[in-house]
Amino acid sequence: MRFTMLTHSTLLLSLFSTLVLARKNKYIVPGATWYDTDGNILSAHAGGIVKVNETWYWFGQNERSEDKDLFSGINVYSSSDLLNWKNEGRALSPIPGTDIGPEKVVERPKAVFNVLTQNWVLWFHADNSTYGLLRQGIATSPNVTGPYTFHETFRPFGNPSQDLGLFKDVDGEAYALYSNGDADTDHDNLITRLNANFTNVEEVVYTFYNFDLEAPNILYTGKRYYALMSHKTGYRPNNVVVFSAEKLAGPWSVQSYIAALGTRTWNSQSTFTITAGEGFSKSYIYCGDQWATADQLYDSRYVWLPADIDDRTGSFKINWHDIYTIDAKTGRITYPKGRDYEAEQGEITGLAYITLCPTCSGTQVVTGIEGNATVTIKNIIGTGQPQWLSVYYHNPDGLWGDNRGGVSVLSRTATYSVNGGVPVSIRQRSGSAGIILSQPLNVTFHAGGGNTLSFAGFNGGAAADLDKIVVYGNIYDD
Repeated sequence: MRFTMLTHSTLLLSLFSTLVLARKNKYIVPGATWYDTDGNILSAHAGGIVKVNETWYWFGQNERSEDKDLFSGINVYSSSDLLNWKNEGRALSPIPGTDIGPEKVVERPKAVFNVLTQNWVLWFHADNSTYGLLRQGIATSPNVTGPYTFHETFRPFGNPSQDLGLFKDVDGEAYALYSNGDADTDHDNLITRLNANFTNVEEVVYTFYNFDLEAPNILYTGKRYYALMSHKTGYRPNNVVVFSAEKLAGPWSVQSYIAALGTRTWNSQSTFTITAGEGFSKSYIYCGDQWATADQLYDSRYVWLPADIDDRTGSFKINWHDIYTIDAKTGRITYPKGRDYEAEQGEITGLAYITLCPTCSGTQVVTGIEGNATVTIKNIIGTGQPQWLSVYYHNPDGLWGDNRGGVSVLSRTATYSVNGGVPVSIRQRSGSAGIILSQPLNVTFHAGGGNTLSFAGFNGGAAADLDKIVVYGNIYDD
């Protein structure tokens, strides 16, 4: 049964990839599988974005199921609307026998343009498979999309460097952000100014002593700087923190969380931020990676959520939104409304049952969805075209806090079936007790009413408790 389901999922994915070719997305959908304009899965993890005139360029790690090397390349994509991304190819490829060979670690790429040399400089964290080298690396190109020429890797100021961030200020100066390792003498996070060519670090501007954080990035609103970092919990998500300051040299505020506790930043890790538009409607977007397991990084997703920033208090907050659209020129964000269908009003079989849930929609939830139990939601109205649908669920298996060494179950696996069709498996990531999370699905119902959506546990295992589903409009503009 397991082989059959996974095979059908793969076939459906391949068919869907063909169908999306050249179709224009209408929405940003946090936690969904994203596709480029060729219909292929977008692979740009732990990346960074730069804007050149009216075009955005997104650099990120290539993580595909067919690529078995530890480092298989840095991809770059372009977009004029932040919704549809064209694959511009490999910005940086492995070079055997060097510090960016296929057996090495090359991650968290960030690009910056140097006016003096008229070159783009690509920075990245460079390491080996055991993370014992702890270096930074650079490559350059006269073109933003590359290909980039690899130059060297090094330890900044002779000291170790872990996750890398990069920030270019409004005055043209650029800064590298990184943690200096896990040794007892380290555990610090640094902001370091780059040299005139942007090819090395030159000065430590500020040190966050003994915070032991990673995945750093900085946003400037014109009034305050905001530094986002996550805790060191591997591929397990945690509560991302933010500091703020009027100057990069500080003083910096105390740390605070950017998302509701228990969501673990909506199961994401910070990687970069986007500023879109100007004036009153200008928007800021938090961009994070929703990592899968270490051996399934190809199934990692992206969580981009609008940020609510208050420069008076230094507050930076993100709330969950199933889908939204953004005008990249003005920054104006709109949130479409969907139609709710409560799970407790569905047809329930097997050992599943309805119980109270104070944090759920309607204060009820369907639990015990395992073995031969199913929940079928009926009379769903569809458009006959691909639609976004969000599954709201409760999975309290995430027992860890923000420290290393915790034990938890990263996710449960459920299956869903549209109108009695082939079951498709979905990953239901965990949170804290009482936290309701949302998982986006791409579904196609018959036009009109009478559609059904059935849920079960994968291979008889336990699915998450089911709260409700929300059905939205068509995915594409056409």
